[in-house]
Amino acid sequence: MQTEGNSFRKPRTYPARWVLVGRLWFSLRAMWRHLRVSRWLTRWLGPQYRRSRDLIEIDITYACNLHCLNCNRSVRQAPEALHIDLAAINRFVDGSIANGKQWKRIRVLGGEPTLHPRFGDIIMELERYRRWCPSCLIEVVTNGHGDFVNAQLERLPAHIWVDNSRKRTEVQPEFRPFNEAPIDDPRYRNSDFTNGCAIMLDCGMGLTPLGYYPCAVAGGIERITGRRFARETLPGDEDDMAEAARALCRLCGRFKDGHYVPKNLRESLTHESISPTWQCLYADWEAAKAAKIAQGLIQISIGQTARKTDCSGGAQGVEKAI
Repeated sequence: MQTEGNSFRKPRTYPARWVLVGRLWFSLRAMWRHLRVSRWLTRWLGPQYRRSRDLIEIDITYACNLHCLNCNRSVRQAPEALHIDLAAINRFVDGSIANGKQWKRIRVLGGEPTLHPRFGDIIMELERYRRWCPSCLIEVVTNGHGDFVNAQLERLPAHIWVDNSRKRTEVQPEFRPFNEAPIDDPRYRNSDFTNGCAIMLDCGMGLTPLGYYPCAVAGGIERITGRRFARETLPGDEDDMAEAARALCRLCGRFKDGHYVPKNLRESLTHESISPTWQCLYADWEAAKAAKIAQGLIQISIGQTARKTDCSGGAQGVEKAI
């Protein structure tokens, strides 16, 4: 039986008797965050966060059997069964070993990772790395939804951790708004986006079907905006990937919080908010996909419909974003 839970040390919820204190504390942290990411303070102190050198998240697929509101990989907003090649995992393992890279943790995500057609082979390849670095924790992040997913989980080696959220619906009230681009918010007009957020440090850098990024969320954003900042090979420790953070964090709603907020201190989120820049980006993505369908390069999923959006007022924001 695999170890269930997650490997983060931060508690998911705040102690009930201290909720009021927690709200005050995180309100103060939010005020500091807003000051900390300003251009003038960043010039003085440098970026608040830099991407991890010993933690990595691998988004192996954007296919999913749930399409949750506010998905920070755009699985609902721009559905696509895009999978990472097994060869990319081979190169990651080979490069890590060749460079003496001792990862503390490798997290396997999606989408729903168990839907990757070669999920088992990917786990076996990561096991090859773990034989070289036995201290590395391998963790699979799953929604635990459906018989197929759970059957795949049952086949995992016993030492692999499983972060199972056991989702049953597309509404996740504890999610944070992802598609509220900071560049659409006047409060962030003086922000330096190289500050990134705690995801780069606490979750780790990202490897996606497009390449390496300062975090996996950034790779999910570039799936929509178009590939510009991916690293083809495993970055060296001297590479902060700051230009990717500068370009992509300005689109990410997670930039606003900047750090993890315990679930019981968040406002319940039961709707999806998509700011003008994201409306235009999704409309452009849909148009590009429709063009590929017309050319016979890809097939459209049954029941999928195109989103129509008026981007006449948001073109400038999109250009600034990418």
